[in-house]
Amino acid sequence: MDMPSEDRGAPPEGRDDLIVLRGVAKDYDSGESVVRALRDVDITFARGEFVAIVGTSGSGKSTLMNILGCLDRPTRGTYQLAGLDVGARTNDGRAIVRNRLIGFIFQGFNLLPRTTALENVELPLQYRGVGRGPRRARAMKALEQVGLGERMGHTPNQLSGGQQQRVAIARALVTDPPLLLADEPTGNLDTRTSLEVLALLQTLNREQNITIALVTHEHDIAACASRVITFRDGRMVSDVRQDSPKDAQAELAKLPPPEVNKPDAEAQGATGERRGAAISAGFVIVALLAAIAGSGLGKAYCTYVLEQDVRFVPPIFGLVAVAAVAAARAKGVYGHLLTRDQRLRFSLYFSGTFLVLQGFGALAALPKPIEVAVREGGSLVALRFAGAACGITLAMSIVLFGLLTLFSPKK
Repeated sequence: MDMPSEDRGAPPEGRDDLIVLRGVAKDYDSGESVVRALRDVDITFARGEFVAIVGTSGSGKSTLMNILGCLDRPTRGTYQLAGLDVGARTNDGRAIVRNRLIGFIFQGFNLLPRTTALENVELPLQYRGVGRGPRRARAMKALEQVGLGERMGHTPNQLSGGQQQRVAIARALVTDPPLLLADEPTGNLDTRTSLEVLALLQTLNREQNITIALVTHEHDIAACASRVITFRDGRMVSDVRQDSPKDAQAELAKLPPPEVNKPDAEAQGATGERRGAAISAGFVIVALLAAIAGSGLGKAYCTYVLEQDVRFVPPIFGLVAVAAVAAARAKGVYGHLLTRDQRLRFSLYFSGTFLVLQGFGALAALPKPIEVAVREGGSLVALRFAGAACGITLAMSIVLFGLLTLFSPKK
């Protein structure tokens, strides 16, 4: 319903206001004319409110969201966020406010495709300069908060649409912002997944008192908010408080049982174990250092415990050290124990890298490697070397895979 201008945005007595807009207008100069995207908007949001902003295309709701998110500044009027006059700040000043006070959730998720869910959630803290250890711990906590504790090491293409949106919500939550701005967060999702996301937002709003401003053109989505503000032609035409908003969790319970989640099924192996994230070069380098340390311990064991002066240390010492370190680091790096395909890939990567380094060392040890190759027959030496390399790589991979499986038991 339409409201008199003096009543728009008027807050109840005694409430703590997070957002205050007074006389906010936004004009765009198109060259031939001026487009008035927002006209004299007065709105006040209290802390802990869940507000839906609705309207058709061109109504001004997206322009309002950009101003609320400090992505744009009003042409006229004032915008205060948590007591700060952010409308008058410079671009850098508004960027600081965004990073400190606002979490964003977008319709398209906006996740980095080649990084894991954990690394995506860490990103805002990285921009803030938070150290690696605390950053990782906070990102893991945020993912567990949205129910993705077992998907931390997955890349976006290994997650369903609903799971990707949960990662985006975790990324918005990781900085502990007082305000969440959600721009059509369910636009790319089916009914069930939309209700799951809305149920999560309602839980965050009720249990953590996070203020949520959700932009949508769907009235059934807006029905889940405690307040619905409608825009038309750049003006706020109604501001309705809903004492009994629709409970998304209850609506979810009314739906028929879900079908098998295809993206999740594709993200699992033949035995039902999920695919893991890509093995990073840093992970392999740390394993190589562990192999060196393990070989050193093995030599010390043979020398001082077995009292045998050995020049060749059995490689099993290094491989055990590699498996132990890889299994221990996996939880912190990927958020879970190494999956079967991760163990297989890591075994091949490590064995191949180790063999290449050993090959360079062997060539460097030969007094005249070129003369030796010519005298023995270059092609014959190459074939022998290739055959031996393949055999050693395969043997090392099999042994290392077995050790990794031993150190990474299923829960």
